This record gives sequence, C-alpha cells and structure tokens, in this order.
Amino acid sequence: MKHICRTAVLLLVLLTVSACAWAQWSSNPAQNLDLSNIAGADQVQPKLLPLPDNTWSVSWFNNNPNDPPPHGYDVYYQRLDANGFEQFPHDGLQVAKLTLSSTEDYGLAVDSSGAGIIAFLDDRRNPNNPQVTAMKISRTGGEIWGPNGIALTNDPGSHNDPKVTVTSDGFIVVGWTNGSAIQLQKLTTSGLPLWPGLTALGRGKLIQEAGYNYTLADLHAGDNGSVIVSWVRNHGFGTSNYLYANKLDRNGNLLWGSSHVHVFDGGSLQFGEFPYFTPDGSGGAVFSWYSNSPSLQVYAQHILADGSEAFPHNGSVGSTNAQRIRVSPSVSYNPATQETFLFWTEQNSLQSMAGVWGQKFNSSGTRQWTDTGLTIVPLNNDSENWVENVQIGTGALVFWVDSPGFGTGTIQAIKLDGTGSTICSQFPVSSASSDKSRLAAGLAPSGLAALAWEDDRNGENDIYVQNVNPDCSLGIEGELQARR
Repeated sequence: MKHICRTAVLLLVLLTVSACAWAQWSSNPAQNLDLSNIAGADQVQPKLLPLPDNTWSVSWFNNNPNDPPPHGYDVYYQRLDANGFEQFPHDGLQVAKLTLSSTEDYGLAVDSSGAGIIAFLDDRRNPNNPQVTAMKISRTGGEIWGPNGIALTNDPGSHNDPKVTVTSDGFIVVGWTNGSAIQLQKLTTSGLPLWPGLTALGRGKLIQEAGYNYTLADLHAGDNGSVIVSWVRNHGFGTSNYLYANKLDRNGNLLWGSSHVHVFDGGSLQFGEFPYFTPDGSGGAVFSWYSNSPSLQVYAQHILADGSEAFPHNGSVGSTNAQRIRVSPSVSYNPATQETFLFWTEQNSLQSMAGVWGQKFNSSGTRQWTDTGLTIVPLNNDSENWVENVQIGTGALVFWVDSPGFGTGTIQAIKLDGTGSTICSQFPVSSASSDKSRLAAGLAPSGLAALAWEDDRNGENDIYVQNVNPDCSLGIEGELQARR
C-alpha cells in the first residue's frame, strides 16, 4: 500500500511540475506571461532582445514601494529560455537599486556568451548628478563587472539617454548625451575602457558642433568592429530638429566624414522624436522617423555601409496621401531582398480617427504597395498606437495597440507576405482590456517572435511578454503535441 501511495504522490508531483513548466509561453491571449507583477509597483520601459540560441533577454525599470527606502526606479533583468521559462526568480533580478524619481531611455545589448549588458543613468555614486553606468549580467545572473558595474562618467556635466552595443569583434561600446555632445566609450569584455581622454569630461570619443545641440538617438554595431551612431541635431529650443548619423571604426575614427550623414534635414522631426534604427547586416543602417514640418509624415531611409544614401535624400515617404497625416513609424529590413518595411499610425487631418498602414520599399526606396500604402486597419474611432513590426519570411509580422477608449487597449497583430497579402488575418496577442504601451518586439532565429510591454491590467504598470509562433499561434502546444 505504501508503494502505491508513493507512486501516486510521485505521479502527482510530476504532473504538477509538468503543468507549471509548460505554462510559460501562454497560449491564451487573455493570460499573457507576466514577467513582473509586484503589487503597487510601477514597472516600465521594457526592452527585449533575442539571442542566437533562441533565448531572450528582457530589462525594465521597477519602482517598488515595498522595497526598503529610499525608493526610485531600479534596473531589473530577466532571461527566458526558448519555451519562455524564466531563468531567474520571478519578477527578475534587481541589477541596480536607484533613487531616481523618473526614467529616461537606456540601453540593452547581449554579447556572444549570452551575457546581458545594460547601460543606464545611475545615482548611486552622485545622487545630485546621475552618471552613466554599464552592468554586465552573466547567463546565470552573476554580476560580471561587480555590483556597481563600470562607471563611464564621473564629471559635473549632464548625462542622458545612454545606449550600448556589442561590436562584431566582441567589444562593447556605450554612448550617451553629455551636455550638447555625443560621447562614446569602448570597453573590453572585462570592462576596461579603451578610448582614453585628457579629462574625465573628455574621456572617450566626442561628437559635437559648436553652437548646436546633439542628443543621442540610437547606437548599433556595424561591420568590421565598427559602430553606427545616430543623433538629433538642433540649434536650441524651437529650432528644426534634424537626424544625423555616422560610423566609427574600431579605433573611433569617423568613417562617414566629419560633416556626418544628414539622414533628414528637409524639415523638422517631431518634438521628442529620437528614432531608433536597425542594422542592415552589411555595415549599413535602415532608419525610420516622422516629421512635424513640413507636415506630420513618416519616412524611411537606408544608409549603405559607405555612408551613401540608397533612398532619395531625406528619405522616402510612406504615403503621398495629402489628405491625411502619419505618425510613429516602425521599420524592418529584409537583407536577402534589400527591401524595407514601414508601418505606422495613419490619421485623418483632425487626428480624430486612426488606422494602421504599411509600405514596402525596394532597394532604391521606391514604394511597392501603391503610393498611398497598404491599409491594415481602416480609419476608425479607436486609437491605434505603438505600432511595431519584425521582418519574417518575405514580409512582416505587425503589432499594434487598439484602444476603443481609455484603459481598454488590446494588442493586435497581422502577418503579411512580401506582396502585402495576408498570411494570418488580424489576431489578438493580448486580449485583456487595459492600458498598454511601449511595445518592444523581437524575432528569434527559430522564427518565433516575442513582444514585451507595459500593462496596467492589475491596477498598476506591470511587465508582460507574449510569443507568436511562425504560424501565428501563441504558446507551445504544438511542441507539447509533438512530444506526446
């Protein structure tokens, strides 16, 4: 009788463990995987990166009133395996306990060992003037550069918007805004700075222009150990905001000229627009942005490895429909076909109606889905925001937040082929009705996509994540069936 009882208990334990294990990637859009859902905490600004082995790194900020004071937005980090299992404790690892009362953009990168590198503003050393710090977290959660990380700055200047990337030859480059200049520093894998300077303020490589403000927008690895950096340039508040870029070789020399590449100087970026770009895999970069002058319009541009423009100067517009306006684009790139995909929020001239539109450009920037673009969601009375996409197959997987009213958002998706035809018609990724924002999307080598976002379904901002399989299903039931 004891053997029967032990067998029954063992089977119950195994069934329980199996049920928990297979529950990671959710197959139910109403019950997405919650990475951090601490009661009363404000958890914001997730970043998501796939690794070559189909695992995932996710970072965010967490202001938890239950932590010992003083309170602030702390840096958190989590790893997921290919099936969505959390590799660190639920709610993530606290990378840095800070007292900052607000947040800015920050950087996340992953090196060839799978270690996560996070660059952020840090007030632990100087509460009155946050400095730039980089932390390196191993696959097992160890603090490779110690509990305080690597201090990139130690000066009285202002520091903003740090970013980080890992070069093709394995080094780390961190960039940030220092006053009115862009500052860059290169680190070895052990965190040793390689670009010295005469003073703390001038340590590293500076990109600046007398009389103008440079604000870092994005930073990614290029080819042959290089890095590509982009920034917004203006002459002061109320002046036109231009988008510039350059590429630095492994020694920090400017490869695209001392005058830089003027990605957009034919009007003005929308105020507060600091657009990200995506590397093209061949040493160049693909950009998207939107302007407020001469109109609210979305653009794409492909800068080749030598700094030349593949598209017309100032980019190609997503749509020529002058009766409507366009904002908040998301870009992806197919290196096999040299095609660029652009998706955005389309609005009527009064901005009282919104929809989701898309466009494909060939290698020279010519629109392929008619001059007015592809209608994904027709203009309607809902808000259609936070449009993101990943390039997959010959086309793209597109995500957006549909909100009939305040606090009633759901995340929707559609999969398109290269002709703009629908492979998977619109489907919900997150059907729980709540305020959702700051979507971050990625695509693993396996073809599985994942999306992380802020979500207040529990009464405060939590961090959620959801996978989408290549066939547009959610969860891992197909894999379960195959193993049974």
